[in-house]
Amino acid sequence: MSKELPLDTARTADDGKTREELIQELSDARSQIAKNESLKDEYRRIESVMRQAVVMAKEEKDRTDAIIAAIGDGISVQDTNFRVLLQNQFHKDMLGDHAGEFCYAAYQKRDAICEGCHLAMSFSDGRIHKKEQFRTTDQGIRYYEITSSPLKDSSGHIIAGIEAVRDITDRKKTEQALLSAEARFRILVEQSFVGICIIQDGRFSYANPKIAEIFGYTQPEFLMKPFLDLVAEESRELVSENVRRRLDGEIRTVHYMFRGKRKDGSLFDAEVQGSATDMNNRAAIIGTLIDATERRTLERENMKAQKIASLGILAAGIAHEYNNALMAINGNIGLAKMYAKEGSEMADILFEAEKAAQKAERLTQELKIFSKGGALFKKVGDVPGLISGIVQEMADPRFRCNVVIPPDLWTLEVDESQFRQAVSNIVENARESMPDGGTIRIAAENMENPPAVHAALRAGRYVRLSVSDQGTGIAGTYLEKIFEPFFTTKEQSSGLGLTTAASIIEGHDGCITVESSPGSGAMFHIYLPAVAAAAADTVIRRKQPSLGGRRVLVMDDEEMVRIVAERMLNQCGCSATFAGDGAEMLVKYGEALEAGRPFDAVIIDLLIASGMGGREAIAELLRLDPHARAIVSSGYSDDPIMQHYRDFGFQGVLPKPYQIPALQQLLCDVIVGPR
Repeated sequence: MSKELPLDTARTADDGKTREELIQELSDARSQIAKNESLKDEYRRIESVMRQAVVMAKEEKDRTDAIIAAIGDGISVQDTNFRVLLQNQFHKDMLGDHAGEFCYAAYQKRDAICEGCHLAMSFSDGRIHKKEQFRTTDQGIRYYEITSSPLKDSSGHIIAGIEAVRDITDRKKTEQALLSAEARFRILVEQSFVGICIIQDGRFSYANPKIAEIFGYTQPEFLMKPFLDLVAEESRELVSENVRRRLDGEIRTVHYMFRGKRKDGSLFDAEVQGSATDMNNRAAIIGTLIDATERRTLERENMKAQKIASLGILAAGIAHEYNNALMAINGNIGLAKMYAKEGSEMADILFEAEKAAQKAERLTQELKIFSKGGALFKKVGDVPGLISGIVQEMADPRFRCNVVIPPDLWTLEVDESQFRQAVSNIVENARESMPDGGTIRIAAENMENPPAVHAALRAGRYVRLSVSDQGTGIAGTYLEKIFEPFFTTKEQSSGLGLTTAASIIEGHDGCITVESSPGSGAMFHIYLPAVAAAAADTVIRRKQPSLGGRRVLVMDDEEMVRIVAERMLNQCGCSATFAGDGAEMLVKYGEALEAGRPFDAVIIDLLIASGMGGREAIAELLRLDPHARAIVSSGYSDDPIMQHYRDFGFQGVLPKPYQIPALQQLLCDVIVGPR
């Protein structure tokens, strides 16, 4: 038997390998198999990870797509060649599906990049850019805001661009509406007839053109002024306090009046309304202001008119009674003077009595004027003659009157009695302002379209009569009150003189203004409308026709009036017959008519205390005799019959009290007729 070889040296029969080699190969094979199994496991692991990564990537993509889809803006991605890579649904809905197309061709129908392309700018500088565009669609013009952003890789290189497109049509319309509203508001404020301003930190932060105009400044000038510089000294405390209270929150709004101060130093009435507000986190006041000077003037005129109307209620009742008494007093004094020897003591006594009676008559005339102004019996007046008569009547050695009247002065149509009274009252006011005497200047001039110094003045031809003195002047606080009833600074004054003058002139469609300052005297201006040239007939003095033998029937219920009327008619050469009321007058007139000796004229008192009055009597008289010559007479001149006597059948009007010359002239006009 053969001897065995050692195990590690034994070889196999098929390949001549030793056992050790086969074992090593087997070991290597096993090791390789283990490695392969490990590789398989790694592969399986990698495959699992890859599957998970794909799932996660898909999920991330889905989330990204969902986010992009949920964004209310249109999102698109373009590569650096401006080819559309991606669009979300909003982008497609707004601009259409253009994936794969060049954006300039898809959106603008161009063959090359748009000039000023914002995406190209992002590619160039790596920054975000915005711009607005609009497109015409089937829904009209749509506005878009486009934001472009560069998309970079991990190394910072730009690989694409993202565009976010937002439809801002609604916002744009809102902006345009706001701009339009702002423009309208600015026009409203800038062109407002009301001054509008904002005060902040003690100065104006805004002022519209009107408020600057009211104060006489330009807008830039006005904005540089501290607000208290525009307030008169007398109103500064009031304005400062109202501003403080609003800024401190004590009150929210305020409405009041103050005296404003213009650039030229003149003062005016300002009405202001303001509210506290907050601007830029600082307290401010927004206010409106108007020039209330004209309105305040009208209010004062209205208040004055109300006072006069109230006084007129009393005046109307007593003027009639006064005039009846003055009729007897003045008439009898005038008759007595005819019998008194000129230069005698009796003549002097009667002269003084007549002056007192005339003063009483003037006071009664003032009362009549307060009673709705009294009736006006206007005619073309001789202004130079009237002024000359006033100067003579008011002659006083302490005063010198300088009268300047041009020869071509336009003609006026006035109630001579009231005109004399108005001018006399102003002259008397001038004399009272110069207790030690001085010079009074009376000047008249023609004025075509005078300046608007008073609300009553209109365009046209006026005569301006100016009365100036050298007195103490009138304080500014009194200038607005001097025409008010009972206002006076003099101890021995009724306070009715200037009020009466103003009422008379206003009744003639004119006005009175005054210029004065303390220590410089005063100047009153009377503006009266001139009569048209065609109506300015020259007054021709004619010889008075004789009334001898004329028979006049007088109807009056006051015995003292009948007595003096008879004496006055006798002086005129007439015989008088009297009746106490309308019924008695009609009986006596009818009897004379039947006897063939009709009366030449009938003077009828308008108001009878008991019995038929003038209104009813004239109607019955004209039925009895349509050719009766009737004259209406009354101390109550406001009755429409006195003002429109011809409408009621009268041929003349004779206000009480009257004097012989006026009576004689009227009888001549009615009986003989004006010649």
